[in-house]
Amino acid sequence: MSVSPAFRLLPLLPLLLAACANNAPDKPFADFDDAARSVTQSSAGTLARIQQNTRLNAVLTAPNAPLRADTFRPQAGNGASYDLGPALGQLQATLDALEKYARTLRSLAGDREAEARVDAAAQDLSDSVQDLKLRGGDETAAKILATAADALGRQLTTAQRKNALRNTMATAQPGLELLAASSHRALSALPGYLSVLRDSLLRHANFSRPRYGSWERYQFDLAIADRLREFEQIEAALQASDKAIQAFPDTNRQLLQSLDAPQSKLQALRDFAAEARRLRNFYRDLPAK
Repeated sequence: MSVSPAFRLLPLLPLLLAACANNAPDKPFADFDDAARSVTQSSAGTLARIQQNTRLNAVLTAPNAPLRADTFRPQAGNGASYDLGPALGQLQATLDALEKYARTLRSLAGDREAEARVDAAAQDLSDSVQDLKLRGGDETAAKILATAADALGRQLTTAQRKNALRNTMATAQPGLELLAASSHRALSALPGYLSVLRDSLLRHANFSRPRYGSWERYQFDLAIADRLREFEQIEAALQASDKAIQAFPDTNRQLLQSLDAPQSKLQALRDFAAEARRLRNFYRDLPAK
């Protein structure tokens, strides 16, 4: 009995469906969104580790005096604050804005039923831009991204979603470049700060290190070794975060160009996604926080 050609294709159906999914017009935007979310989450973990080490140093350097409300507040010898909370908060707000922007693009590039998701994503982007402004982020960049978010509603009322996608990306490009530049300046300053924290840790560790040959010495040294390893990985993770953020504007530009040239290679997107994957691998050999 002969077999229908349709039945011969059944074993290939999963492969055909996968190929269609991989070639879907919104696939690059989904990849961009996933990578942006991964970069934000991984970078947030790094910023949290910096805050934890800042608090540890505040305890180590606290004066031998009765406790007060500000005893463990990070401050230099002259009493000036060196709390990185505001700067780290600004970096986190920048990352959140970039993530929400990528999510908005993904919604715009989606199917015809994605309009409700676009509205929600645009509102999230608008909220994150407001947070960025409140935390002292680049005002010009915030205004540019706010303009892009505000324009979505007007354009979507005419159902011109592809035009909305193109216009949003073109409008946001200068703002993305400004955010990348300001983030680079902030991230470049952090390794010097980490060196101060590491030197402070070593000074106090050497002062109170248990005697050689004792079990306490081995436990103590193991804990300090973990701390030093953490400092190394924080610095490497900061470099990776910086590299990923610097790739964000180029990725946006290439994705915009791909709307008119669907066969574009999108090398910037591949590099951005690779950096996002690399960021996930930091701290795996360290004790859980």
